[in-house]
Amino acid sequence: MSLFNVCNWWSTQCSDLEENYDVASLLCARFGLEEQEKDYIIVGSHTGHLSIFYPSYEVDANGNTPAYKPTDLLLEIFTEAPILGVYAGRFSANNRKENTNQLAVLHPNSLVIYNVVHVGGVAEHGAQLSLQPLMEYRFHRTAFSFCKGHFGKVKGREFFCVVHLDGSLTFYEQDGISYECKFPGHRALPTPIVYCERTDSFFRLASAWNLECYTYQDLSHSSINKSHYQPIWSICLGEGILDMNVVQSKSEYASIMILGERNFICVTDSGKMEFILKLDYAPKCFHTFVVGYYWEPTARLVTIIVSESSKVFIYENASIMWAAQFKHESPVALQRSNLMGLPGAIVTLGSTGKLRIGYLGSDPFIFQVPPMNTQELTFQQAFDEFTQLEQEIKESTDIQDMEIINKKSYEDVQLKFSIDTSTKDDADTILLDIPANVALKELPVCSGLLKWHTNIDLSELQVVFNLPDGIKCSQDPLTFTDIKADTTEQMELDFYIADLLHLPTARIEAVVSYISLRGIPRVIHQFAYLPLNMFFKTKQPQKAAGIKLTFTINCKEGNKKLTDFFPEFLSWESDVQAIGLLLLTTADESQEEIITIVAAKNSNRIRIQSDYLETFPLIMERLIMHSMDPPAKTKNSNPKASISQKIENIRSTAFIPVQPILHRIDVHHETQENIRKQTFELDELWQKFKDLQRKLQEKSDDEPKESLVMQIEENYDHLIAEGDKLMEMRKDELRQRCDLSCALVVAKFIISTLNLEEKIVKIISSILTSPAEDWTELSWEESMAPGIDMLHHYGPLNRSKNANNQNNMMDANTSHDIFDYTRFRKHFAIFFERIVRLASNDLKIETMHEEQVELPKMSKAQVENVTSVPAATENWHEILNVQPMKSTTGAVKRLKPFNKLSTLEAVEDDEEDAEEDEEDLRKMGYKKEYGVKDKLPNGNEAEWLNDEFKLPSSDELFSDLVSVDMSIAYSPSGSDGGSMSQS
Repeated sequence: MSLFNVCNWWSTQCSDLEENYDVASLLCARFGLEEQEKDYIIVGSHTGHLSIFYPSYEVDANGNTPAYKPTDLLLEIFTEAPILGVYAGRFSANNRKENTNQLAVLHPNSLVIYNVVHVGGVAEHGAQLSLQPLMEYRFHRTAFSFCKGHFGKVKGREFFCVVHLDGSLTFYEQDGISYECKFPGHRALPTPIVYCERTDSFFRLASAWNLECYTYQDLSHSSINKSHYQPIWSICLGEGILDMNVVQSKSEYASIMILGERNFICVTDSGKMEFILKLDYAPKCFHTFVVGYYWEPTARLVTIIVSESSKVFIYENASIMWAAQFKHESPVALQRSNLMGLPGAIVTLGSTGKLRIGYLGSDPFIFQVPPMNTQELTFQQAFDEFTQLEQEIKESTDIQDMEIINKKSYEDVQLKFSIDTSTKDDADTILLDIPANVALKELPVCSGLLKWHTNIDLSELQVVFNLPDGIKCSQDPLTFTDIKADTTEQMELDFYIADLLHLPTARIEAVVSYISLRGIPRVIHQFAYLPLNMFFKTKQPQKAAGIKLTFTINCKEGNKKLTDFFPEFLSWESDVQAIGLLLLTTADESQEEIITIVAAKNSNRIRIQSDYLETFPLIMERLIMHSMDPPAKTKNSNPKASISQKIENIRSTAFIPVQPILHRIDVHHETQENIRKQTFELDELWQKFKDLQRKLQEKSDDEPKESLVMQIEENYDHLIAEGDKLMEMRKDELRQRCDLSCALVVAKFIISTLNLEEKIVKIISSILTSPAEDWTELSWEESMAPGIDMLHHYGPLNRSKNANNQNNMMDANTSHDIFDYTRFRKHFAIFFERIVRLASNDLKIETMHEEQVELPKMSKAQVENVTSVPAATENWHEILNVQPMKSTTGAVKRLKPFNKLSTLEAVEDDEEDAEEDEEDLRKMGYKKEYGVKDKLPNGNEAEWLNDEFKLPSSDELFSDLVSVDMSIAYSPSGSDGGSMSQS
């Protein structure tokens, strides 16, 4: 930082107070209105305000020197068009006075030449100026900048040219005589150009950051359609420029002064690099002038550069001479002027129209050291302050018990979020911005309420809703700032279906993140579930389906009814045993996706069946969530740890619909591959389109262009068609991703409620993340492959217990750089099979322990024989890498029935050990006779009846599951752990 400041001499505020000024808005010039004339200051704004000042420095009768007087403002007018720049020069041929100049004002679509007229003042009011329009030039193209000079080395007057936004130039030599031309090259970007009188040439910065030089003769002989000439020299600058001007400091050459983004460059008019100075600050504007006359040996080239931090640096050639500091904001325009009472003044214009005149004085910037606090500090006071600071550090660092911190977060901001169980059909589709294809279905809308209350002062609070794909909220995310304590806000919400997709969940989460006054961020959330009548309506139950799942819910008080789980569709006094629900969010109108829920009349079983896997998640979510404690009473997302106190357990045998899940994965992977191929094809078409455009620009006017234009049009049409295909593929990708998410949710619900250890369930749930996500460089399958491979080769689902084999498998797995989908699909299928096998074996071991409890009291030898029965199952646990429960003599007397927290049963119509392939799952109908039967000649075990469509009774439906107290004995000679027999 410099020791000196730029001293303020004169300042005023222009008429426009907004940020409507740039480097071309300031001009210091003389118009030859009187003898011994000083510089006038002309300011033009982008809103059309034009002001002319004539500052003076006079001492009044009291000896004071006021900085600004009203008489300093000689002219202030408002033009109808924005002012892009103001310039002064001899622009009229009728001007006979040698020192008289005209004022040129550049507008976007015109250029007006004014003659400045001096009007004498009356009494003490002073003089003023007036503008007389001499000529107005209209443009067909929008103007960008202005350049003037003695083009063609003409004497007595100056010509000028206008640079347009398309890079073309319009020259004006005489009154009303003009012509247009453009620079050669692929593209002529609108950049400022400057004129050098010594060589009669123009300089401009090309799009490749090259400084190019063109002679006036080449430009004058070209036209807007013909530009065969080339620059006489070119030099690479390597960066964009902020401003550029030409000064002549030597008789031999003129200097082109360039202010780059990070460098200060000087180039001679012959293309020789004179010097380049790397700046260690960000420059904003500059001004260059010559002290003395250029033909004198003592002439000096001086440059003033202003930085973004309001610092002024003065250079002589490439050597710094002086540095100072502005006391105000950094200006956008800078000029050196010779004013009355202050020669060599620095004139600056701020971005908001603040006009200042200063000088480089000797007013030093003195840093005053603040006085030291000499107050005595007692030990107790210092200890109290230290304790307070230590407490603040502890509060801002989350290293303590997170449960206490989270509880405190919910106490600081209280959040209540609820969703009505009733729906409404009279929603305003236009106000909610519902698409037309969804609005035609007239789907119901659900209302909600969010209320938050703050107990402390907050600096910022934000409310966001996490919604599944296809669901939208009427309220956008909101942000509140500077919130006082005891502030309450209530928000009424509407949730509606915005797209016809399969939903994996009906859960809506309200997330509130806030920042305290100390800057400590916290996040709290609360969730609620949308009612099922938003997505389903009642339908006639189906007799048969391809996929069937059965829940066995053991309640402490009576059996659960369908009215307990689905109050939206059934009244509380209803005794209906079966209900059919039709999914409303299907995009395909040709098929009806119906799911049937059947409750056993004399048992605690509930069966869910449907031909479509996507209809299961919402129904399973409702069954499991109603079997758990309310969300407000538990914060554990694991169903095994949240069973309601009214329910003893939820049991089932192990079954996962593997083939339907794999089918969704196959379809999703195929869609991803098609998108990648389509994207690659679009890239090739786009590259070809750019090549054809480049060839068209390089062709001259004499060469035929019809064939090339036809190729460009054909390629463009092909590009648009392929782009539309990609858009349709993206829509299909969203639908396939939602279907895959539904399949994953079904698998996670089944696995989380199987008879497995909680540790295994957590590991599997962490792998099967939902909803499914695809990234630009990585698909869902590729992101899932490492986790599935790890569980396949290592962990509780590994077949082999040999550590060396596991390491070799992992090393072999990591050597594959290319994603192998066939291998991934195989491991995924084996992954589900091992889960089912592991859950089945654990259920068998549990049943055996129940049998041991029921055994009568016997001798020690008899107990040893009984406990030796499960030894045949040790081979299973070696395969599954889990340790079975060991029973001892003393433990047999104290054993109780082992109840897992939650299981989910999938019921098959054949024996439990029968395997069904994908084709069997797609068959329609149900078997009238249940149990293991002799196979028929066609290979089936029982006939499928589809003729009468009669709904089976509860006794028929659950005839294969009548016996609740089932005892299972294992034969020691069985190869797969023994054979099962019912007693």
